[in-house]
Amino acid sequence: MASSSSRWSESWRVLAYSAAAALAFVALERLEFALFDLAGAERLLTLTRSKGADDRLAAEAHDIAARSRSAATLPSGHRLAAFRLGYEVGWASEFAGSFAMSDPSVQAKAAAIAAAHVAIAREQARGVGIDAADVTALSSRTLTDFVRLQERFEADESGLAGRVEAQLTPLHRHLFLLGAAVGSDAAKVQSSGGKLHGPQVEPIRRHATLAGVAPAAWQPLVVDLGKEPATVVLDRNRAAVEGVMAAIAAGEVEGRVSAPR
Repeated sequence: MASSSSRWSESWRVLAYSAAAALAFVALERLEFALFDLAGAERLLTLTRSKGADDRLAAEAHDIAARSRSAATLPSGHRLAAFRLGYEVGWASEFAGSFAMSDPSVQAKAAAIAAAHVAIAREQARGVGIDAADVTALSSRTLTDFVRLQERFEADESGLAGRVEAQLTPLHRHLFLLGAAVGSDAAKVQSSGGKLHGPQVEPIRRHATLAGVAPAAWQPLVVDLGKEPATVVLDRNRAAVEGVMAAIAAGEVEGRVSAPR
């Protein structure tokens, strides 16, 4: 039974990632990237990012920093709490969703593990004045739900990102969303023992930049480890998560928001 349930879970994951790749291909096709070879498309995207997107992101980060200056008056630990709130909810959402096609008994076990992470998230929420009852994982009842997890966080399906911003600042909203992406990636790596690894590069880059997290702190989260042994992937992911948490905590203690780079 356990072996069968494991195969169901892995099948669900493979279908999800295949669906995500198919959706991405359709989007590219609609943008007429078929006119370019793969290398040409990559060069085009690089040029667009370097000349426009980076500048817009930097300007947005400065605006968010300016609108978040009240953070200096918030209680100790607020930045890390916002990140950990997102991390634990993202972890729980990814993990529980990955077992949505498993036997009911396995789903129940997965739900219990996810609930433990939600409980940690609720502790973080209470610490910054957010009602713990508002903290829940995003459930995935369909393959589309699971594939679109990060998109659903971005759209604030649960309203939790908005509550974080209202209680704290716009900067904390991005720390929450950064945490959700990192937590989702970590759940995938950890639950597979390091066999699965596919970091959400753009959401992590965007939200880390908007939250004032220095590149040196978040870049280890998005390193391509596809050719590394599973044990190495697992260890490096854990180290990267610990590193970004330490950087967020250190930046808070020092009372500064890193300038976007």
